[in-house]
Amino acid sequence: MTTDLFTLIKQIYGTAGIPTAITDEKLNVLWRNSHAESYRGPLSCDNASVLFEKGVPACGAVFFTEDETIHRLNVLRSKSAEDASVFYIIEHIGSDDIKTLLASPHVKAYMTYLCARIRESVGMIAVSADEIDAAAAVFGAGCGEVANQLNTINKGLMLILREVINPEQLYYVLDPSCDDVTICVADEIAQAVSDAKRALGKSVRVSYTSEKGIYTRMNRSVFETILSDMALECCCGKLFPDELVFNCKSVKTDDLKSTGRVTITVKSVNRSGKENIPSKFERDKRGSKLYFNYLCSVLCEKYGAEFTRSELEDGYSCSITLGSVGMDKQIVMSGSKFSIRPERFCTMTLSLAEHHLEERYKLIDIDGSDEPSDSE
Repeated sequence: MTTDLFTLIKQIYGTAGIPTAITDEKLNVLWRNSHAESYRGPLSCDNASVLFEKGVPACGAVFFTEDETIHRLNVLRSKSAEDASVFYIIEHIGSDDIKTLLASPHVKAYMTYLCARIRESVGMIAVSADEIDAAAAVFGAGCGEVANQLNTINKGLMLILREVINPEQLYYVLDPSCDDVTICVADEIAQAVSDAKRALGKSVRVSYTSEKGIYTRMNRSVFETILSDMALECCCGKLFPDELVFNCKSVKTDDLKSTGRVTITVKSVNRSGKENIPSKFERDKRGSKLYFNYLCSVLCEKYGAEFTRSELEDGYSCSITLGSVGMDKQIVMSGSKFSIRPERFCTMTLSLAEHHLEERYKLIDIDGSDEPSDSE
């Protein structure tokens, strides 16, 4: 780009009221106006490739998600008539909090309708698969291939439902009519561990320690979802876990009016060095991550929770700290609201669907139910 052209563009956008940056063909930022300088957004980087899928620039409207914010940008591609050099002008049009977008009545209505229809359709297919299995059993030998195909169908249904859980619960917890109940944390963790054992099989040792008599008050299904999400986070690191450990303990506070806090931690431990093998479902999970991250932020805002995650030398760890309450006359017992049938499509099993070892349509005992309990 010639000096005269560059100077002219800087003069035009220097007085413009929107953050603007100019980049070369490789998206290295050559200049940004004062609005972009003072604005800590995507244009504050030295290279703008982060704004584009696979670093390939796109002209026109571009949407970029950063933490809890969606940025709207306009990208202009131009070529100098004198030296044929290519450059980009990137204008920051505006930004919206994800909560604002999700709270839109039309978006909310569509998403809740979509989730409900997906659940309804999955239920119909699951029932049909069970009927096919029952019919195939009449013929006895030679139906192994039928069972294999039904297991493939069941795995596919689990992967579909897994993508419904977080957006569904996010919309529910954002609803003012979302019901909070008193739940026993130890009971919830015991149920989560039982589900995780069934999902992961004997290849992963699942254990837990939990103090008794700790209660918290929040939405039951949201709590179940967060426990499952934390387990999934710990299983999807670089290393495949040899052990998954759940822990619950009370945390004392200096507030005399408070009954205290409770911290729930899920940690994966890998001693074998076995690595996870990314599948086509795990390579790009930004959509799922977006809903999970925002659900965590909503919990922090609504329930005063604190959520942390960290990568360890031999695994991964996720923790959430919530306010604890005294024992209530009515305690909601653990039991998945998502299960179409007992132990069918529970949240933990769906979250760990990619690691799920059970073949529903074959009599394989993998849940290790004969092992001694690790609870305290």
